[in-house]
Amino acid sequence: MTNNEAKVIPVRVALRCRPLVPKELNEGCECCLTFSPGEPQVIVGTEKAFTYDYVFDPMAEQEEVFTVAVSPLLSGLFKGYHATVLAYGQTGSGKTFSMGGTYTSAQEDQPCVGVIPRVIQRIFQEKDKGGSCDFTLTVSYLEIYNEDILDLLCPSKDKPAISIREDPKEGIKIVGLTERVVRSAQEMVACLELGNSSRTVGSTAMNAESSRSHAIFTITLEQRRSKDKSDSMVSKLHLVDLAGSERQKKTKAEGDRLKEGISINRGLLALGNVISALGEESKKGTHVPYRDSKVTRLLQDSLGRNSHTLMIACVSPADSNIEETINTLRYADRARKIKNKPIVNMDPRTAETQRLKQQVQELQVMLLHARGGVAPVTESSENVNNLVEKNRSLQDQNSRLCRELSETTGQAALMFEKIIMVSPGLQPSHMCKLDLQNVLVTLEDQELKGKVELMKSLQDVILELQVSDVTGGFTAHHALRQAQMSKELMELNKVLALKEAFVKKMCQNDSQLEPMQSEHQHNMHSLQASVDSLLKEKEDLVLALQSAKKDTQHAKLSEQRRKRLQELEGQLVEMKKKMTEQSKLLKLKESSVRGVSKLMSEIQSMKSQRVQLMRQLKEDTEKFRVWKSQKDKEVLQLKEKDRKRQYEIMKLERDFQKQANVLRRKTEEAAAANKRLKDALQKRSEVSDKRRDGHGRGMETAASRVKSWLLNEVELLVSTEEARRHLKDLLEDRKILAHDISQLKGQLQPAPRSRRTLIISELESKVGQETPISKQVENLETEMGLRSAQIADLQQKVLAADNDSRAKHRWDNINTVVEAKCSLKILMAEVGPAPRPPSPPRPPPCLTLVVQKLTSTSSEAKLTEAVDKTEVQWRRVLELTQKMAPCKSSPFQKKYKQGLIH
Repeated sequence: MTNNEAKVIPVRVALRCRPLVPKELNEGCECCLTFSPGEPQVIVGTEKAFTYDYVFDPMAEQEEVFTVAVSPLLSGLFKGYHATVLAYGQTGSGKTFSMGGTYTSAQEDQPCVGVIPRVIQRIFQEKDKGGSCDFTLTVSYLEIYNEDILDLLCPSKDKPAISIREDPKEGIKIVGLTERVVRSAQEMVACLELGNSSRTVGSTAMNAESSRSHAIFTITLEQRRSKDKSDSMVSKLHLVDLAGSERQKKTKAEGDRLKEGISINRGLLALGNVISALGEESKKGTHVPYRDSKVTRLLQDSLGRNSHTLMIACVSPADSNIEETINTLRYADRARKIKNKPIVNMDPRTAETQRLKQQVQELQVMLLHARGGVAPVTESSENVNNLVEKNRSLQDQNSRLCRELSETTGQAALMFEKIIMVSPGLQPSHMCKLDLQNVLVTLEDQELKGKVELMKSLQDVILELQVSDVTGGFTAHHALRQAQMSKELMELNKVLALKEAFVKKMCQNDSQLEPMQSEHQHNMHSLQASVDSLLKEKEDLVLALQSAKKDTQHAKLSEQRRKRLQELEGQLVEMKKKMTEQSKLLKLKESSVRGVSKLMSEIQSMKSQRVQLMRQLKEDTEKFRVWKSQKDKEVLQLKEKDRKRQYEIMKLERDFQKQANVLRRKTEEAAAANKRLKDALQKRSEVSDKRRDGHGRGMETAASRVKSWLLNEVELLVSTEEARRHLKDLLEDRKILAHDISQLKGQLQPAPRSRRTLIISELESKVGQETPISKQVENLETEMGLRSAQIADLQQKVLAADNDSRAKHRWDNINTVVEAKCSLKILMAEVGPAPRPPSPPRPPPCLTLVVQKLTSTSSEAKLTEAVDKTEVQWRRVLELTQKMAPCKSSPFQKKYKQGLIH
């Protein structure tokens, strides 16, 4: 399994940044990372730049991450190389999401599918393409919880004990771990789901579903040739989802969660030590502490040994997490320096056979050369010549690339020098910008106060006018309604009087017509009788005439009868005329009676309408009286509320003034801390320049050099710690401002449609909604923007002061025991006489830090012994200094007394 000619391949690193989550947006956090378009580079703030193999911004999809970074590893897996995908980052940065640690079969073909499910699909796609080999796939899934290895594929509660064994031929082996043979992608996905459901998950203040263990999903691929079963290759793919690094003050972890966090951080620290031992040039050849943690033991083949390794570093873009982001970026940058030597993992017998065959061919070529090339040129010699030619061309190409690399490195160094020369000139302009912003904010506050007072007075006037307008409008409406109803009542009374007079007149006419009607009826009856008698007489005369025609003797009598008949006919015609007139009079009487009855019904309805109108008028009057009394009460209540509101406004103004003073003081303190930190950094650079000049000229003594350097370092530490404290306060202030803005935006609602009449509650709601909330939101957003600018500036200063390389090489200035003793004397003198505290005194933390650094960095035995005795002698030194004469307090002593050094 060993191969001395294995290629050296560095660990690949992919940086992935998630978007801002709602919690960070609600707290007003801003993005502190800038991504260079077209380049795998990320810039933190404005100065620190990190370059990796792959960089994915918050808009990158899961498929892009898999295709660009993970997919190349799978081609090597089928060639017999081990591979590892490692997700690292702080808690809540998206590691489990990127790896697919919460995948279920219901999420198939969705864009959010992570690395592990996509790897499973790709492996089986490649497996179906390979026709000349037989494939055997096995999977295992484990988690490391509190340094205990748990089998996630073992469903039973009584799980067997799992131990780690190291085989010199096969590498790391896990005894007791379940390995399942799978024949389809569905079976492997089922194993993944089973393990995901068994993982240990908990809730913290930073992540509701935080992974509390490291998880490793391993796929083992065994390939055997169909023709030769003895020829086989075994390769493994480790898919690792590390638990996130966390800080207790942010996660608010307690109890079991705190223990889990400590265990997680311990394992990640061991992993960081392994990465540092493998990546740093100064530690090459030293012991690599793989055995400090079970995570590092299981991953030792992936780090510095036989594997193609990809680390996916997940970070948060929020400026509130900038320290954790910087640590992750440095962690990943160190991992890039690790060199692996992956080899093809063949069967030992097959590898030995191939090695012997190659050795035989080389010996044959050497034998031919020894004989002077008499033998004919064979295929092996041609291959050797081709290899020699290829080697020569590769060497030429390598030398050319080395020259280009050196030229590029020189150009990069020149660019960095230009950047360093230009950056000091940019700092004053930036500070001037901040000062102008502070002045502008002060002026805006004064202007806004005047506008707020004017706005409040206008609001009071508008409120009074609106209340009076609404009350007056309702009163006018009531008066108009009363007048209209009175007018309608008067018109109704007039019409009713006219109709009653008309009916009365018609009734009088009817009373006068009644005797006439009876007379007419009597006449009608008499006329009818006369008509009947006349008709009978007529008939008799007609008969007589007819008989008279037969008898001539009666001619004279007939003539008389004819005359009488004519007279009767005339009387009959008159009688019929009179009867017709009488019938007309009767019909007229009937129509008159109908008209009178109709008028009577109309009069009755009008009377009922008049009664209803009068009742409605009375009800409206009563309602108006009740409404007016109610409104009077509500006006009194509003006035009382207005007095209370005025009192609350005055109270809020006082609170606002206090808060503004506190914020202004904090801003001034932050600006002062920023200035002190800037001055300390400038002093450090000046001292460094003087120290270099002093070394060259030999003009400065060791004591003065150490004193100058030490005081500047202490001043820088004090300023940095003070800046950290102000940075924390600014972050908390911005969180409060963001909360206030979200509450004010929640109060903004669309105004209701206007109506002619409004009740008081609706009026209050309308007046409340018409308050200038948007202006308050705008002011708060401006204030939050200023806080964000101050936060970004302080973070840049803190990062510049707390540079990892500076902290690492800080103690290189202490080279001898004399300089160490001199440093301790200076620190003792700077502490000076102080009042004895009630509790037993302890050395200041900065001195403890100095002692620890000196102990960890010095390699001389005497220096170590002197440092070990320092804390023991601290009380004695303090007692001696108190007995000494009082002296003037140094700046360090003043800051120590004020509690700025902590």
